Formats: sequence, C-alpha cells, structure tokens
Amino acid sequence: MVTHISDFTIYGSSWTTPETAELFSETGLVRGWLEVMTVLAEVQAEHGLIPVEAARGIRSTFENLVVDEEFLAEAGEDFRKTNHSLVGLIKAMQNRCGEPGGEWLCYGATVHDITDTQMCRTLVAVLDLFVKRIIQVEKDLVKLALEHKDTAMCGRTHGQIGLPITFGYKAATWLDEFERHRQRLCEMRARLAVGQLAGGVGSLSSLGPQAEAIQKAFCEKLNLSPPPISWTTTRDRYAEWLNNLALIAASGDRIGQEIYNLQRPEINEVAEGFISGTVGSITMPQKRNPEISEHLGTLSRLVRHHAAWMMENLVHDHERDGRSWKGEWLILPECSLVADKMLALLQSLLPNLAVRKDRMQENLAGTNGMIYAEAVMLKLSARMGKQTAHRYVYDCAMRAHETGRHLKKVLAADADISKWLSPAELDECFELDNSVGHCSAMVERIVAGIDLR
Repeated sequence: MVTHISDFTIYGSSWTTPETAELFSETGLVRGWLEVMTVLAEVQAEHGLIPVEAARGIRSTFENLVVDEEFLAEAGEDFRKTNHSLVGLIKAMQNRCGEPGGEWLCYGATVHDITDTQMCRTLVAVLDLFVKRIIQVEKDLVKLALEHKDTAMCGRTHGQIGLPITFGYKAATWLDEFERHRQRLCEMRARLAVGQLAGGVGSLSSLGPQAEAIQKAFCEKLNLSPPPISWTTTRDRYAEWLNNLALIAASGDRIGQEIYNLQRPEINEVAEGFISGTVGSITMPQKRNPEISEHLGTLSRLVRHHAAWMMENLVHDHERDGRSWKGEWLILPECSLVADKMLALLQSLLPNLAVRKDRMQENLAGTNGMIYAEAVMLKLSARMGKQTAHRYVYDCAMRAHETGRHLKKVLAADADISKWLSPAELDECFELDNSVGHCSAMVERIVAGIDLR
C-alpha cells in the first residue's frame, strides 16, 4: 500500500529523483542495514569475537538474499509483535541463515550501530550527488551572469523599482550563494562520514578488550571513519546536514520566487522556458504558469521545517532517547529526497530561462526617469550637501509623480536645480551606463573566484 506522495505512480516524480529514491527505498534501506550487519560479523570473526563459520554463513545468506515482499512481511510481523526496530529484521535474516550464523547476527550491537552507520553511508552518497548537481547549477549561473553582466534592468526594493542593476549581477548573487553551499558540503563530508559502533549506552562494553580495534576495522570496511567517541546522543552531524540542506533549499526558493515574480505579465522580464504541450490551467487555457519556480518554494518549505525539527532532536535524555532519534527516520530521508528534487529542478530551469532584454528596457523607460533620482541627488550632494540635495530631488520627484511628467523635465524646469546643474550635467545623470554602478565588475570577480573543474 502506497501512503506517501513521493511513492505515488502519478505524482512521485514531483518529490523525488530516481537516484535518491533508490537510496532511501525500503528495499535499499533494509539491504543497507543487512550489509552493515554482515560486515560487523566479519570483523568480529576476524577478531575472534564470533565463530568464523558464523560470519561466512551470514555473508553467504546476505549475498543470496532477495529482499522481497515475503521477507519484508515476515520482518514486519515480528516488528508488530515486539515493537523493536530491528528484531523482526534480525529474525527474518536468522530464519534464512541457519546455524551457526543466525545466532551471531548483531552480536554486541544496538539499533543505533546499524542504523546510524548505514544512514551516514547513504548521506555521504547523497552529498556527493548534491555536489555534482550544484556544480552544474553553478555552471549554468556562470553562463547567465557573464552573458547578462551588462543587461540593464530595474533593481527593486520592497517590491518597488529602486535603481538600475544588471541581470548578470542578480544571477551572480545566486552563484555566490551556491558556491558557499558547495564549500560547506565539501567541508562537512569528513564530519558526516563517521560510523557508529557503541553498544547499548555507548561504552563499547559488549565488544570486549578489542572493542576499539573492532570499531576501527568495522568503520573502515564501510568507507567511514571510526568515531573518537560514541555519538548515540550527539546528533549534530545530522543537524548540520539538514541545516545545510535548508540553506540550499532557501537559495533555490529565492531563485524560484524571483523568477515567479519577474514572469508576471505586468513585469515580464524573465520566464521559465516553455515546453510545447505544457498546460497551465484546465479552466484558463491561455496561462503559462511558472510551475518549476513555484514548486521550488513548496520543496524548500518542507526542508526548512524539518531542519527546525532536527534541531529539537539535539536534546537527548541520558544515553538514549527515542523521542529524539526516531524522528530522524522520517525527516532525514524526506529532506534529502526533496532537496535532490529541488536541485534537479534548478538544473532544468536555469539553462532554459528566457531573459527578455527588450522588456527590461521598457520597464526602465516606464519609470519616467524616477530610477535616476539617486544619480541626480549624488551629483547635487557634492555642491550643497546630501540632506539638502535629497530634499530638492524628493520635491521634484513628488511633483513628477503627481503630474505624470518625466522626472528629467521636472528637474530641468526647477529654478533651484538649474542653479546647481547645467543641462549637460543633468543629461549625464540620466545615462543608463552611468547608473548600474559596479555590477559588471562584481560579476567578473565572483566568476573569477570559482573553480568548477
């Protein structure tokens, strides 16, 4: 029975990608846990903790095991009887393993040892995938930033037109964020790639005198580092992962929201690439909705919400607290799934973005010169002081608003302004190239500082 929308045949593709869906599927999860148990048995046998023939039997069973509906149903039935996370799985494996292997499954280990170790293996694989996706996003943003570093458009604050900028500058701010996201992921990889083998309360008492050697060999065989201390109640690794995902998701949402707004017909400066056959509405056939941009916001909200939940999980009671860690089984996979979908959506959105330079020019012209008010004020400030210059230009701008006249004409007709600025100097203030500041230089600096090889 399918109960989560990410598993729906119709809608699942909006919430997951095939790559991460496989990693977090029930089959993938169970096989991962069983593999961890198998490696644990082999390492314990190498150190004389369990019989060698038991480890061989466990390995043979694992290699030939098919995690099918029968196996899952059997494990699920025992879970319902015992309400223990792994007993059902261990019993189902034991029934197929026989003697002596079945007796030695998970010897000296607890749930955390198996589940945390496998979760970290999985998250490292997801992290590596995310880095690849972000590199592609950055490449697309580099292209946009350089192509449009001099493409002038209206800069907006508080939803209102403010001063001229370039679209390349806007894209470069997105690029700058994603470069830091990539750096953070790469920096945290070593902190995330840590195994768990701690025993019931983290003391390693169940593994005897060779506990640390067993722990080290166990982790290294799974391509993880051994922990310097058991981290059963120390969940900052997962919190760091989810907060990094929240940052990435928020950046994706910021891009999506910007495109969502700029695609509005009354602005119409940027739009998602249209694919023939796409339907915006079943009642309004003319619509072309920013579906991808909008969905970025949906996915991002889920990640940000779950990141806050994970912060609550940092507080544990004594050496084990199910109220905290059991929620991770829901939020870690779900956040990873939707964050990957969000990055995949950005990979399809950015290369196909329609940038409408003509409309940007029309909107600049449509301000009736108001967008150049700062340039006039700054020119006047050098001669009369900033506060006085602001008052003069403000008065003229308000008259221009009230009369619908071009700001330049109102300024030129003002006796006070004319005393301080010549017609040529006033003309210079209304030249677009003089008003976009250092946007182009900042674009070049950001792009030059990024190595995507």
